[in-house]
Amino acid sequence: MKTIDLPEEERKKIQDKWNSHISLKAMGVRLDLSDPDVLKCYIDSINEYHRGGMGTNAVNGAILSAIFDLTIGLVGFVNSDKHKTGTIQMNISFIKPLKGNKVIAEGKLLKKGKSLVFARSEIFDENNELCAYADGISSIDFNKPQIDNYMVIE
Repeated sequence: MKTIDLPEEERKKIQDKWNSHISLKAMGVRLDLSDPDVLKCYIDSINEYHRGGMGTNAVNGAILSAIFDLTIGLVGFVNSDKHKTGTIQMNISFIKPLKGNKVIAEGKLLKKGKSLVFARSEIFDENNELCAYADGISSIDFNKPQIDNYMVIE
């Protein structure tokens, strides 16, 4: 099952729009939607403001939680026919502290229903070791008009 069942050109537009947004730039996050089977998110260089998990130099859980919300929410959005979506549930499991200098997240579609999208996101360190995962649900808001510019947040 494809996570992003959209043409390459449309995936690129969504990716570019989100990567230019101030919130992703402030977090140091970069999206990669080139593979229709998996939505990828990177922090290519961990900064001091990313660190502090458990009082160590590990990436803080709040940063990882934000990445999970982003990837699970975007899996919902790219499966919503351009309707606004919101993460309504997210269960996170932290496996081990993420140390090092890079974060790699992968979001995948588990199931798309009429108004709910179920997704899983996994976060890996620079050695491709699993550090955390989250299962989540996004709700599609059909009461609002479709989004033309691919950006859920403004």
